[in-house]
Amino acid sequence: MDSSPCEAADCLCPGARLHSPSSGYKVLSVMGEGTFGRVAKCHKTDTNTTVAVKMIRDQGNFAVQARFEIEALQKIQMLKNYTSHLVQWLSTFSYMGYICLEFEYLDKSLFDFMKERHFQPLQVMEVRPIVRQLARALDHLKGARIIHADIKLENIMFINHREQPYCVKVIDFGLTHDVADARPGSYIQSCPYRSPEILVGAPYNEAIDVWSMGCVTAFLYMGTLIFPGKNDYEMVNISQGSNLDLFLVEPNGS
Repeated sequence: MDSSPCEAADCLCPGARLHSPSSGYKVLSVMGEGTFGRVAKCHKTDTNTTVAVKMIRDQGNFAVQARFEIEALQKIQMLKNYTSHLVQWLSTFSYMGYICLEFEYLDKSLFDFMKERHFQPLQVMEVRPIVRQLARALDHLKGARIIHADIKLENIMFINHREQPYCVKVIDFGLTHDVADARPGSYIQSCPYRSPEILVGAPYNEAIDVWSMGCVTAFLYMGTLIFPGKNDYEMVNISQGSNLDLFLVEPNGS
């Protein structure tokens, strides 16, 4: 099989080729990069379909986190109707020192969608179906006693925003863990979406994801972060300010 000069996962780029025991994957583009891995849009050769492949280094803390994510995905997969508003996990394989997680390909994140709109707020009739689906996704996770721990605009994806307007799914289970494993003082959740329990190091449960969902809802409705802090200190100060009052009393600028 032909390979590109970028075949090594260390230089993941369009044209690179990945291989699992059952299929080959041609990288079409790099969709994003996070703390624990990179995600590529790939053409899967044996099925002639487009998929998303998350690549995580198989070493140290990266490997540990990947295995936590796989355990969470296995638990979610056992839920009835688990694919409802949760990204579908298709397979796992190893390639050139990376753990590769294959997922269904989704369209674009809520963040990218809002950015394309120059962060113009959505109407209530547009926000409502998104929040309803997100709530159902969190309910599925609660059924498995799972905390997502990183609900944010970037981790909510449209399935196909043109053909299926406002149909979304939750992605990225890299910080997901069981409620029984919740430890006060854990450093989780992206800062602007971080719940009070996490900010003060208190005991927590699945409710922290609902707080994050509220922050997402506010962003969609206002076009800006309700708590735009860059660290815990700023977050606590901002939460005492007027942003929350603005969200409550000024409906969409009207």
